[in-house]
Amino acid sequence: MPPESLYTAQSEDAVDALAYSFHEFTETGEIAFLEGVHPGDVALALDRIESPEREMFFQKLPLRYVLEWVNRIDAADLLARLRTEDPGDQRKILRALADDECADLLQEATPAEQTVYLKLLDADSREHAEALLRYADETAGGRMTLAMARVTLDLTVKEALSQLRDDQDQTEILSRIFVVDQDERLIGKLRLRDLAFSTWDTPIRDLVDGDQIRVQADVDQEEAARMISRYDLMALPVVDEADRLLGVITHDDALEILEEESTEDMEKLSGIGGERGVSSYLQTGVLVQFRRRIGWVIILAFLALLSGWVLHAYEEVMVSFYVLAFYLPMVVAAGGNTGAQSATMVIRAMSLGEIGPREFFRVVWKEGRIGILLGLCLGICVALQVRFLFPSDLMGEGVNAVFIAAVVACSLVIQILSSTIIGAVLPLAARACRLDPAVVASPAITTIVDVSGCVIYFSLAQAFLQLP
Repeated sequence: MPPESLYTAQSEDAVDALAYSFHEFTETGEIAFLEGVHPGDVALALDRIESPEREMFFQKLPLRYVLEWVNRIDAADLLARLRTEDPGDQRKILRALADDECADLLQEATPAEQTVYLKLLDADSREHAEALLRYADETAGGRMTLAMARVTLDLTVKEALSQLRDDQDQTEILSRIFVVDQDERLIGKLRLRDLAFSTWDTPIRDLVDGDQIRVQADVDQEEAARMISRYDLMALPVVDEADRLLGVITHDDALEILEEESTEDMEKLSGIGGERGVSSYLQTGVLVQFRRRIGWVIILAFLALLSGWVLHAYEEVMVSFYVLAFYLPMVVAAGGNTGAQSATMVIRAMSLGEIGPREFFRVVWKEGRIGILLGLCLGICVALQVRFLFPSDLMGEGVNAVFIAAVVACSLVIQILSSTIIGAVLPLAARACRLDPAVVASPAITTIVDVSGCVIYFSLAQAFLQLP
């Protein structure tokens, strides 16, 4: 099989064509197209195949390709293939896995399967897998790899290079070498070039940089990924309570974590609940998607009845000035749009660590000013439209267009101002109450601003138009 440097990168169209070739493979068994395809393109193309066809593809795929792509195949797919193999081929697949990928696969397996598969690993791999399985999947310890370069503080450059030469095949990243003392406590790190350009008798203690950036094993994976981004790291060391080096999280793992967390936040903002699996959109079943969405759909549908009660309460205003009905959807929608914008900006800033509950009043003051400017701009535009462009025959007999324009403009200003403030306050309040801002904010904003928009609009109409 070609070394990774000889693979050819594929465009999006080529990946689509590759996905279609997978479809043909399940029918004809023709595999010539697989030669020279990069595993990353394979993983992307597989995400575009629906579950039944995907399962058939993996059952027919020759073992040599499974071994080549083993660290790119989703754990659930690999586990399904593993269950169909004899113990000899199971051993080959398991031993081809990187230690962190092996741990991910074992987490997907049943307890009985875990016992069987662990016995198929060699002693070192079994020890590594058991060590990783002790940590929750979404912690730094659950996402780290043990395949790292480490040397002890008391070595010379020559001794360190000799040790690294022996360990190179079991090391995922050699550009960063971590230095520990005799008790395995992390001291700092080296670069490979530090060793390459130093004399052989130079002590490692003279080269180590003493870098103190590290993360505890029980810290959330998203915080670890943020640290890699913030400090521009190739690898982030993971330590235990005694500061002993356990493993590292590499930059490519950080990219995966941030993608997963971003997708999860987007789904929560859209009112999609439940745990998100590793499967792509096309591989997730209809009933699974239904279960994740139906909860918020029902809750929001019934909460929307509050708007109906408001309309009923102001029925007399609607009957007397039916022209108001033309602008009610605009007032309500403007509040929903600006509230969602505000919430999105605040949640993003919170997820990046830019703001927290301590900045509550600064955020409210900023969003309030933005809301006033947006409201004034839209209010003036709509007021001019009502006064000069709205058809007079639709205005109603004896209805003063100036008063209607004033009602709509003032309603927009107040609605947009209140919505931007609500959109900023809800995520901050949720975080202060130790709730997920993305889960709480978006669905709540939709209902709150719908009801508040109706109340503001009809209250102002009643006041401006001097209705009892």
